[in-house]
Amino acid sequence: MWLDARGLQKGFKEHAGRGIGTYVASLARELDAQAAPDRLRMLVEPGVELVQPLPESRIVHLPRTLGRRGRLAAQLHQHVQLAAWLSARRPAAVHFPAQTDAPALLAVPSIVTVHDVVLHRHHEWYERDDDSGLAARARRVRFRTMRLLERRAIAHASRIIVPSRVTADELVTTLGVPRARLAVIPGAASERFSPEAGAADAAARARLRLPERYLLHPGGADARKRIPELIAAFDVLARDDATITLVLLGPVGRSPTYPEVARALEAARARERILLPGVVRDEELPAVYRGAAAVVLATRHEGFGLPVVEAFASGVPVVATAADALCEVAGDAALFVPVEEVAALAGAVRRVLTDPALAAELRARGLERAAQFRWPLAAAETLAIYEEVVGERLRAA
Repeated sequence: MWLDARGLQKGFKEHAGRGIGTYVASLARELDAQAAPDRLRMLVEPGVELVQPLPESRIVHLPRTLGRRGRLAAQLHQHVQLAAWLSARRPAAVHFPAQTDAPALLAVPSIVTVHDVVLHRHHEWYERDDDSGLAARARRVRFRTMRLLERRAIAHASRIIVPSRVTADELVTTLGVPRARLAVIPGAASERFSPEAGAADAAARARLRLPERYLLHPGGADARKRIPELIAAFDVLARDDATITLVLLGPVGRSPTYPEVARALEAARARERILLPGVVRDEELPAVYRGAAAVVLATRHEGFGLPVVEAFASGVPVVATAADALCEVAGDAALFVPVEEVAALAGAVRRVLTDPALAAELRARGLERAAQFRWPLAAAETLAIYEEVVGERLRAA
């Protein structure tokens, strides 16, 4: 049984340091602890730095990408070279921890984790009406081609792992996947996240120039995150609270793909109190969470919502729009506003900031909720899927 561990390597599809990279890192660590030494191998590209060490005995090196680096070379490598290489070596099965990484054509059994189907279900969020010209048409063709290849990879998979019941339902209704092939296995926060202050917390926040009081958006700038709406809600809140700051993690405001975010930042009345520290180091992220007065999300769609669980594990209140998967993950531990009433976030955040009893209750509920999501359990359930597909025991004695 082989696990695609390229998500742990720097530069691979920007997974490292983001949601999929976090998923691969935690899953690989726990699978290494639970699987027999000779029953599970992990695929990586040669000569590329790992952000987390893997046991040398488990590593299988993939072939180098043919030709020059770039989108076309990466797609040819994934769907032609990698597919042929794997098919020739015939492992019992391969687990791809993201649907975007799985080859469309493969002659061996596969297991695919589908984190969400937003690009299939809501493609209109990613194809702007103002796109025009040859380059824009080429982007649309590439977008639609990649979705077709994803559909083929998902259709080929023997089993499909999803992080929530919401994502399972969407796979059935949007892509027509038989429910019997789906396994709901939620992720969890890394053990690094806890409410207890770390010795290096103050230094980490000082390096990032974070203020005394701030709201935190943990990352992502694509259309579903609704960063412009979040900025507008913060502008309303900032009028009445002269000391609160909004911290937007990740590549916010720097992506040419979403110019509306840059425009919203430029137009914000409280622009000087909106900080953009970029992508934060993994080891510093818990300190950033712990220093926040609240985590705030304006999202209209999620497949799971890992930042919510990370906030809960850090003892931080969460205020969010009631996207279906977030409601499933958070239960009654977050303060929600309706998805279509994103402007109401300002009032909800104000309640948390001005009502210590409410904030304390949300922290307590969040810690209880976070404890229900555990990586050892997720890895054990994933290993059971592997054993079902390959038809043999893979666990250590």
